Amino acid sequence: MHMLLFTDFPIELGQEFRYKTVENFKRLINYHAVLNERINKHKTEEKHAHHAKQIDYKLSNVHDELQYQDGRIEGLVIGHNGNGVEEVKDSRTALDGSNHDLLSVRLKYDFQIINKTIEDNYNKLNSKIERIINVNDYGADPTGQTDSTEAFKKAVRGGNVHAHMTAGTYIISGLKLPNNTVLSGEGIDITNLKIADTAPAQTIGITNEDMTGNATNIYIDNFTIDGNRYRQNKVLQPAGGSLSSNVRFAGVKFGGAYKVKSIDGLLHGFDITYASDEYYYQGDGVRVSEALESKYVTIDSCIAKGFGDDGITTHHSRYLTISNNYSADPVAASQPNNNGIEVDDASQHVMLSNNITENCFGGLEIKAHETATAPNNILINGHQSIHCVRAYNWRHIGHHKATDPQTKSAHSIVANGITAIEPVDNGKYPGATPRAMIVSAYRNVQVNGFTAIGSGEFMAGQPAIAVQYRAENVMLNNLNITGFVNASEDIKIMGGNNRPKNVTISNLNIWNSSKNIAIGGGSKVYDTRIINANLQGNGTGTGVFMYSNTAELIGVQATGYTNAADIAGKKYNKAPTVVKGGFSAGSTGSAAVAERSAVIASTGNTFAFSDRSWAAGTGMNSKVYGSRSAIINSLESETTQGNHTQTIMNSRGVKTNQNYVIAMGYGTGGASTANTSLEIRPISGNLNTKGQVQSGQNFGDYAEYYESQSGQPILLGTIVTLDGRYIRKANINDEPLGIISGTAGIILGDQMWHHKDKFLKNEFGVTLTELVKKQWQDDEGNWYSEEVELPIENPDFDSSKDEEYLSRSERPEWNVVGLMGQIFTRIDGTVSVNDKIKANKGIGTKDNNNGFYRVLEVTTPFDSEKGYGVAVVQVK
Repeated sequence: MHMLLFTDFPIELGQEFRYKTVENFKRLINYHAVLNERINKHKTEEKHAHHAKQIDYKLSNVHDELQYQDGRIEGLVIGHNGNGVEEVKDSRTALDGSNHDLLSVRLKYDFQIINKTIEDNYNKLNSKIERIINVNDYGADPTGQTDSTEAFKKAVRGGNVHAHMTAGTYIISGLKLPNNTVLSGEGIDITNLKIADTAPAQTIGITNEDMTGNATNIYIDNFTIDGNRYRQNKVLQPAGGSLSSNVRFAGVKFGGAYKVKSIDGLLHGFDITYASDEYYYQGDGVRVSEALESKYVTIDSCIAKGFGDDGITTHHSRYLTISNNYSADPVAASQPNNNGIEVDDASQHVMLSNNITENCFGGLEIKAHETATAPNNILINGHQSIHCVRAYNWRHIGHHKATDPQTKSAHSIVANGITAIEPVDNGKYPGATPRAMIVSAYRNVQVNGFTAIGSGEFMAGQPAIAVQYRAENVMLNNLNITGFVNASEDIKIMGGNNRPKNVTISNLNIWNSSKNIAIGGGSKVYDTRIINANLQGNGTGTGVFMYSNTAELIGVQATGYTNAADIAGKKYNKAPTVVKGGFSAGSTGSAAVAERSAVIASTGNTFAFSDRSWAAGTGMNSKVYGSRSAIINSLESETTQGNHTQTIMNSRGVKTNQNYVIAMGYGTGGASTANTSLEIRPISGNLNTKGQVQSGQNFGDYAEYYESQSGQPILLGTIVTLDGRYIRKANINDEPLGIISGTAGIILGDQMWHHKDKFLKNEFGVTLTELVKKQWQDDEGNWYSEEVELPIENPDFDSSKDEEYLSRSERPEWNVVGLMGQIFTRIDGTVSVNDKIKANKGIGTKDNNNGFYRVLEVTTPFDSEKGYGVAVVQVK
């Protein structure tokens, strides 16, 4: 029967301690009862249970005692006087029955046997009852008076051992643990290891002995290790690579530290790295041999303080777990980038859970150097960063600028349930700018559940959260932000040529934070989505600020700001809803195929195939091709592939075949240009129609603009004549040109948009044109070109004339002269219906013989006080 007793008693008294103590006593009582039963059975029932060597007798056994007695008998010498006095040779017979020439030789022989037997029995018993060795038994000094390094070497030599340390302080000059070794103490700050004052800078407090990549099963727990960084008059600096750290796992498979406190390390508190003293910088995407990497190593419930670089760090290792640790208060003088926890070069598949970092430069940094592979597949579940300059700092150095090579390896970070508590410039790192979070260069980053709490000490002019420097596919979800009153932005998406791409911010609360901008986007930021955001400001600033109008905004509520949004220079009192990317709404059996297309309220296989194309209220296999093209309220219509700027409206069966065209019409049997009945050409201003053009006036006439000789307006209804290029009131002998009209249905010659001499004309007044290649850039920086027939500008034209140009309709000297149609005309008292009239000082008078215009109706009888009446006359 094998007796199993609890040996892993907790340090603290409590329910678990009581349970294990009581349970052990129960097991001892039960074991004792079973032993008694077996002994009684042995005494009373078992026969021939032992042979002579198994039965103890005095200091030996029955077999050896019989041999001894046999030797005595053989060595017996009878005295010569016959009185029975005998000299017994047994004084020269050893315990094992062997005979010796001298008594002294026999005694020495017996003592050697006895000593060996005692030692063998002790070792045999010790091996059974003492599974854990005590380093003190090997000469280790827990008083801290002497260096215990050699004693530790003896204790763990060969491995396959659990070496335990008692309470106290052990001075060491660096320990190297062999495979299958556990080094344990009585508890943090109860058992202490301290690096010796004389130890050189390269000393590593605890590391593995095997540096071939075959180190395995190395664990440490329940003690404090002091790096003694200020030894030798504070002159020591880290020796380079992973040297000078307090605890290092280098190429270890299966290992860990549990409840270990690391203080005052010259370099790192804890370092998990590959089997080398040097770090590896052979280029992005290049890793060390997997055989040299550390794997399956855990740092759990540990404390790191006073470290010179990073509290807990990893390099060129994979399948790591870092959990329930506290890392704080680095010595900032030695490094400009002290991190509580740093997942560094080529770390892969690392899980971090429920850690706390405080008063560091970086709370949790995930980073790689320029010439190293970046960490990837990093999972964070729960982290608190307290008063760190940069709570979360994720980057690949040397891969940030537009001219830098794109990172090959920086990807895949997932963070859940993390907090940044009051990130500030703590004065330890000159020139440092605080952040709650930075994401640079990394692709595929997801943050779910992030709370950032600022204070009034946050540096003015800096964003609290920054997504920047060629980061891609970044999703920030379920965020709470408050307290960053001085921040330039609560969240900033940096712009420029090295802008990030594909950034989504969703389910966001910002309250009582930046007085400047809640969410800001820099220049050339084209693919940002802000979804479901509650932004509550302090009465100033802007809720959403974007340089361009390419961001998607859905469900954004911004209150308490001067402007809810400022997008591409336009300010909004309420944040707009902006949707991008093949937008289909209220449609069935239809789709917006291109990224920047839309289909609205459409059915029956309506598709928008090109960027900047759209359809609305459309059906029956309508298809929109070409940039800036649309089909509106139409059936079975189609714009032409390869063309652009085409619009079909309120039509059926219409197809366009030109650029810059608006078409309408009707037909069945599919889209065809033959079904077009109305076409407008925006460049030329031409209107083509199959049908009639009708005026909306009761009496509509055809008219043109003419300039008055006097430079003043001429009254409506006045009959005018030409005098050269100018008009004046017609007299009795003048041939009239027409009548000043206010009812013209068609008016020519307005010269509405520019001066008449702005463009070159031929001798017949026709504007000269030429084919011009035009280029433009879209919102995302893409360039496009087209050839357009445009009027040729007059090189001699004074462009200043266009600066304050007024159309002829806005200038008093230009008058509308009705040339054909029914026109209201001033008449005198001689005129009646059906009379013909001619002009007398601009007023119509009766002349049925030589008159020019027939009177159709007298609408206002002659009034002598006014000096005229009004009639509708026919001009032809």
